[in-house]
Amino acid sequence: MLPTTLNTITKMARGILVQGNPEANVTSAHFDSRQLQPDSLFVPLVETRDGHDFIKQAQEAGAIATLVSDLSKVPATLPNDFGLILVNDTLTAFQKIASAYRNQFSIPFIAVTGSTGKTTTKDMISHLLASSRPICSTYKNFNNHIGLPFSILHVDNSHEAAVLELGMSHAGEIDLLASITRPTYSVITSIGEAHMEYFGSLEKIALAKAELLPHTAPEGRVYLNGDNEYLQKVKHLSDSPICYYSVKGPADLWASDLLTDDKGTHFTVHFEDQQTLRVFMPLFGTYNVSNALPAIGIAREQGMSLEEIQQAMATLSISGMRFEIHTSQNGMIIVNDAYNANPLSMKASIENFADLFQDRTKVLIVGDLLELGSDSQALHAEVGEYVSKWDDRFTCMVTIGEDSRFIGEHYQGESHHFSSKEEAIVYLRSLVKPHSAVLLKASRGMKLETLLPSLLEI
Repeated sequence: MLPTTLNTITKMARGILVQGNPEANVTSAHFDSRQLQPDSLFVPLVETRDGHDFIKQAQEAGAIATLVSDLSKVPATLPNDFGLILVNDTLTAFQKIASAYRNQFSIPFIAVTGSTGKTTTKDMISHLLASSRPICSTYKNFNNHIGLPFSILHVDNSHEAAVLELGMSHAGEIDLLASITRPTYSVITSIGEAHMEYFGSLEKIALAKAELLPHTAPEGRVYLNGDNEYLQKVKHLSDSPICYYSVKGPADLWASDLLTDDKGTHFTVHFEDQQTLRVFMPLFGTYNVSNALPAIGIAREQGMSLEEIQQAMATLSISGMRFEIHTSQNGMIIVNDAYNANPLSMKASIENFADLFQDRTKVLIVGDLLELGSDSQALHAEVGEYVSKWDDRFTCMVTIGEDSRFIGEHYQGESHHFSSKEEAIVYLRSLVKPHSAVLLKASRGMKLETLLPSLLEI
């Protein structure tokens, strides 16, 4: 964070400086008193626990000021020169500070959202751009109404681009995050059934994701997945030029001639100016080729040469638990794709797994898909029906949880259901062999990756 005076912070927050030196400089901000650094601003949130209870701890950790929405909660033992900025709501004030702070930068801001693939796409854009310039990227997975402002406050004058992930669970959330980010480039990777219980239809999910579009700079660009029918329906909401990308056929930006080997994926990129580029990435799956296209497009728009893009693609790495391949001491392969899942991403992951490791016996281990609402059973059943087209490539499917049993019941191959991971691992010890390949896929709440240590010991 650029050094910013308490007086300026107060204006950004639209608050009142009750006490403290208005010229004292804040150099960072945090809502976790345990993570504070010297000369920081403490933001006491009240969403779960009341952060006002930790103001004294924050001061002792090095904070020089705090936001506060209730002066009666301020400890009497604070030094007289400790900054107190009175606001009506600390979270709203934090968001206002981030929004005003963003105004200080003219560098490209890139916003990525989508039902699936947003973190991977954010990672790919960050990797490509970082190969040629210093950038700031979303801090960890901080992509919500608290995390995005925090990530923006990490931008400073050393950065030449900012790549930010925008997450949501409800309508209106992307609108807020995008109004703070005001992106130069926007990417929507997909529309799927994630958070269906809050929306009721894919059209409404598309509208919620498309809240990003009106906030994109008119002189910037919007990248939309042209293979998703729902993203074809929201283009009228953008005042910026749109680039549709595709892995299924010609588009503004598209990929062809996909070839997978044991090291990753080769494919040809076709640009709007008719130029082409053959690239390799050490990742698997058609969906990852799709995720790579907007990254490649933005990198080229930002002045990277085709050769620079080609070289950077060859060294791609993404966040953990996203088709992460592990090999046990006995030679068994475990693909940990358990970071999160919805029906769309589970279908894609299993389809990708079906094409790999042809010389091995393959086992699917899948868990519940959460937040699907009243359609949960039907959507789980649909996954089972869809992946049945590859049932001859899998020895067995193991389902774990509650509604995942409907995947197994509608899967045409052999399947076994278990209520808990503990029960499942007993069966798996007798099923998988050193020459097996295993896929782990489920929603984040299932924490299916906790099976990994036991599988690695088999």
